[in-house]
Order: sequence, then structure tokens, then C-alpha cells
Amino acid sequence: MSDASGNDRKVHSSASDTGLAMENQVRMRALEAIRLGDLDGAQRVVDADHGRTLTLEQVFRLYQTELENQAQQLRDSQLQSTQAMEWFANLFRSLPVSALLVDAAGMIVDANAHAIDELEIKPPGHPLPQPIRRLMASLDGELRLAAIMAEAQTGVTEALDDLALRSFGGTSRWADLRLTRLADAESGPALRGQPARFVCVFNDRTARVAAERASEKALAAEHQRDVAQSANDAKTRLLGRVSHELRTPLNAVLGLSQLLLFNQASLAPQSLERVKQIQRAGTHLLSLVDEVLEINQAEVGQLRVAHEAVSLRASAREAMALQQPAAERQAVSLHLAETDDSAPWPDAWADTRRVREVLANLISNAIKYNVAGGRVDIRLGQGTGTVWLEVTDTGIGMSAEQLQHLYEPFNRLGAERLSVEGHGLGLSISRALVLAMDGHLTIQAQPGLGTTCRMELPQAPLAP
Repeated sequence: MSDASGNDRKVHSSASDTGLAMENQVRMRALEAIRLGDLDGAQRVVDADHGRTLTLEQVFRLYQTELENQAQQLRDSQLQSTQAMEWFANLFRSLPVSALLVDAAGMIVDANAHAIDELEIKPPGHPLPQPIRRLMASLDGELRLAAIMAEAQTGVTEALDDLALRSFGGTSRWADLRLTRLADAESGPALRGQPARFVCVFNDRTARVAAERASEKALAAEHQRDVAQSANDAKTRLLGRVSHELRTPLNAVLGLSQLLLFNQASLAPQSLERVKQIQRAGTHLLSLVDEVLEINQAEVGQLRVAHEAVSLRASAREAMALQQPAAERQAVSLHLAETDDSAPWPDAWADTRRVREVLANLISNAIKYNVAGGRVDIRLGQGTGTVWLEVTDTGIGMSAEQLQHLYEPFNRLGAERLSVEGHGLGLSISRALVLAMDGHLTIQAQPGLGTTCRMELPQAPLAP
């Protein structure tokens, strides 16, 4: 009994499966006819299914369900596409480098935030699109860019390195350019609905190029300094040797001329005058040699000074006495501001001989470049921890341009056109001497209104 019952169930199951299969076939044929728009054909398929319960209305409901599923799938696909485009748009705009979308005509149709800021893509009055060639700082850059755009292959990245740019705002920049031509499927709507054929990415190298150029300039400047230092050292050695070599024959000339002047009675008047001219010329040349030696020593840092308490008041009076004959020849009066000799006055901490030398130079210049009937005033004063002495004249003064070249050795600032003797070394030496004594020399002047020279030196420590 059991075997017979089991066989009956198997036969029934097989018949049921066959029926479902037949029903599915009918349904599929009817749906296919509806998809093709053949409603009569769909009705015939349903009618031919003798004994079945499938109706055309059921087929239509199935078709409607199918359409709804497809519509939902399409909506899901569109949503995914929109999300993907938004993701890529956000990625494009947030790239840490300047990126542009450029169409086939070479027009910038979109730019990310970095490009807008760095390349000033959207300045006022310059909306997109704009030609990308305007970013090129030279014709060579434009030609190179046009060449790679014409030759670019889809999906292949072209490179332009060390490209000089000029932003739409006029700022000069340097960058490496990477350009990629988009495939046709990618060159549809761009981020702003514009057709784009190229993606251009700029890797800014402005800071690096500036650093490289600064390094090159520094190396060139260092080389020039080395060359100048070598030349200066050679000049210093030459001047030192020549100056020392000149002193020996000059001393001989001065010594022999002095011997001749001891026996003036034995010389004819004309010969006596010539000997005096020899002595004056020798003395002048020896003073020039001494000044050159001092400038030479100052340049190599070999000026030696001895610090001691120095009375600027006494030094000023001594210098005025020595310069009095020259002042009388020039009809210039010398004046020292009234000071109370009985009142204590702080001394300078300096070198007595060097102070006298500086004062001699300053007062001599004040006399030589003064006017007939002019005057020279000397004043003393003190500051915080310092004492100073000023020499003011009523002479021809100096212009601002002359003051800029005041301490250049052998530069007489145009005084060589005047009938005033000099070498253009006095102020250079004076400044070097004052600096060696830890002081300052400042000069103020105006054309036609005279000159004021101030020497400021450290105050001598008080005696215990």
C-alpha cells in the first residue's frame, strides 16, 4: 500500500510541475506580445490555453508590475549616477592643486577652488569661459600648450614642465602642467553643464623657482664678493707696498731739501724758490702717502688706537691754534663756544693723537670749503655716557646726493673743480678713526647753508 501511495504522489507532483511550466510559458508568450504592442496576439495566447485560469487582465497586471520594477531600477540607477557625479564634482573642486576643465576650443569652462584662488581664474569682469592661453606668460608657452592639445590622445597624460604663467590678476607664477584628453563618454556635461575635452592640472612651483633663483643670486653674489675681496686684498697689498716704498725716497727728497734750506744764503733767489717748491711738493706727497696708509689699515682692520681720558675742550683749542693761520688766509673766523674752565667737564675715552687728527681734518675742511668772511663754530656737549664735539661752518654745504658718497676714498664730490687742495681722503680717514675709538661721526649739510660735523665718543670712566 505504501509503495502504491508513494507512486501516486510522484505522478501528481510531476503533473503539477508540468502544469506550472505550461502556465509560465503561456504567461511569457502573452507578456512578450504585450511588450510588442500586439494585444490581439496576447488575447489569442490566453484563449489558446484551454482550461487555464490566466486572463489578459492578469497579464496586464504582470506587465505593469514589470514596468514599475524597471522604472524603480532606472530611478536607482539615475540616483547612483547623480551621486557619483556629485562625488566627482566635489573631488574636482577640493583637489589640492589647480585643476581646469577646458573644451576643444581651448576655453576654460570650469575651475576648482584652488585654481580660482591661485590662478585668479574669475577676477571681476572676467567670467568663464576664458581662453587658457591667457594664462601663458610667453608666446613660447602658448605654442607649447597648443601643440600638446592638438596631439593629445584620449586617456594619455601630456606634460609641460617649468611653464611660466601669468594669472588673470597679473601675478607671475611657475608650474608643471599635466593635460589629459577625456574619452567621448567623459566629455559630456561638465561640472557646470559645459562640454569639456581636457582636464588640466597645474602643480605650482613658484616658491621652488623663487628659492632656486634666490640661491643662484646668492651664489652669484657670493662669487662676486669673493672676486671683489680678492681684488680688494690685492689692492690693499699693492697700496701698502707702494706707500712704504714711496716713503723712503720722499724722506730723502725732504731731507736734502731741508739741508739746502739751512744754507739759504748760498742759494740764488731763483734756486731758493725752487728748493722751497720741492719741499712743499714733497710734504704734500708724503701726507698723501700717510693718508693712503691709514685708509689701507682701516680697510683691513689694522687701525690701532690707545684708549685714555682725552679732554675735547683742550684738543679743540689746540686744533684751532694749529688751523688759525689757514683761517686767516681764508678770512674765516674760528669760535669755540664759551665754557667755564673752572667747571668740571667729562673727558672722552679715546686716543689723544687720533682725536687731534680728526679735529684737524674737520676744522681744515670747514675752513677750506667756507666763504670769505665766513665763520667756524665749535661746540661741546654730552649725552648719556658720551661726549661730543660739533664743527659748524657757513660754507658751500653739500647736496643729498653728495652726502650719499661722502666717505668714498678719493671722491672729492666735485671739489676738484674748485681751487681747493685735497685728496678726498680726510673724511674717510676721520670716520675710520672715530669708529676705531667706538664712536660715531655724523654729518649734516645743505647746499649754500654750510655743514655740521659731529664726533661723538664714549665718556671716560670716572676716576676712583
